[in-house]
Amino acid sequence: MQRNYLNNTILTSLIVVTFIVILLQEFSFNKTFSITGDTEFSVSNVNDSGDNGGKSESSLKAENGQFILLCKIVASDFLWPFCEITITLFNSEDIQQQYGIDLSTYDTVNISAKYENHKNASIRFQIRSFNEKYSSLTDQNTWKYNGLEYQPKNTQYPATIPMNSLQVSTWWLIENQIPIELSAPEFEHAMVIEIATGNGISPGEYKLIIEKIEFLGKRFNTRKLYITIIVIWLLFATSVLFIQLSRSKRKLIRAERRTHELKQLNKLLNVESKVLKDQAERDPLTGALNRSGIQAIFTEELKVLSLMFVDIDHFKKVNDEYGHTIGDEILKKFAKLLSENSRTTDFLARWGGEEFLLVCPNTDLFSTADLAEDIREIIESSLWPKGIRLTASFGIAQRDNESPTAFIDRADKALYAAKARGRNLVVASKSSRNT
Repeated sequence: MQRNYLNNTILTSLIVVTFIVILLQEFSFNKTFSITGDTEFSVSNVNDSGDNGGKSESSLKAENGQFILLCKIVASDFLWPFCEITITLFNSEDIQQQYGIDLSTYDTVNISAKYENHKNASIRFQIRSFNEKYSSLTDQNTWKYNGLEYQPKNTQYPATIPMNSLQVSTWWLIENQIPIELSAPEFEHAMVIEIATGNGISPGEYKLIIEKIEFLGKRFNTRKLYITIIVIWLLFATSVLFIQLSRSKRKLIRAERRTHELKQLNKLLNVESKVLKDQAERDPLTGALNRSGIQAIFTEELKVLSLMFVDIDHFKKVNDEYGHTIGDEILKKFAKLLSENSRTTDFLARWGGEEFLLVCPNTDLFSTADLAEDIREIIESSLWPKGIRLTASFGIAQRDNESPTAFIDRADKALYAAKARGRNLVVASKSSRNT
């Protein structure tokens, strides 16, 4: 009974904690990382001129908390003219120890960027990341391109981009011979953030205003958190299964011991069989032994003997509400349930009214308590006529150096103690030496 209470308490606690953690993860535990024109990170502008062979020009200034990229796209032999703002996320002096910042715990990035005079131009957003398996600190071309290009006119402002929508440029994968297993986007070591004019931009003058880049995420990685919850549930289920298997093993050992005891009882039962046949009388309603029939079981040859008093809780109310016909039907089913769920070596008697006595030869108090608890749970979960919910109280005792009357009286007192404590309980009697 205590085991079931402990398991139910742990299960209830796990359900409540899991529910709370999931709610907090979904609606709280939020964190943000923002970059504006007031940032302390190093910011620069790049274009296609110089080593790229292009002729475009660009300049950058921070004003009123925002970046303003002035870009003049000039047609040239370079096929992909561009202007770009680059935000460096590492300290060049500490790059050996730093490896950028971790953006992997963020789910979304909001980009507040717009052209002042070219609504049809697109914007390219990129996060360049470092991976020591293929990257070099001295060669930025080995830093992975995780990016996405979008058109502001087709997107709400600010543009909300899920981090898992960013893609790695195919040309970069091929150029750096990146294996398939390392080709996915990575954000653990973000080195730079780039916002640039899009591909196929027409020659002309552009003004790109970047007000804010804001990353939104959770303080705890959702996937790792849910995996942790699953592991905890698996550990709980495994422990419960282990306990149940251990309990089943103990029951099997008891069953094997009872089989051995049966052989020892055969001689005694054979000797007593004629006496029992002559004296035993059965209750005409339930078929169980009556008081006279059970008396012969209390023999001195049984060194270990336990019994349990079983009383149907609030049976008078059943008779009052449903009549004695339903009451009798319940008594018959109740006696059958006790008989089917006890051992072949046990003896069942109807002691009177809704009280039954189950005598358990060669059984100690602890084994009788286990049996009583099993029967109590079966009674509570069984289906009864008229959908009645039925429970029973149990008083158990092991015979000491005392008379059968005193022995039965101790079990009867334990039964009334179970009733006094609220019913639907198993209460064991103390030894007669302590009473």
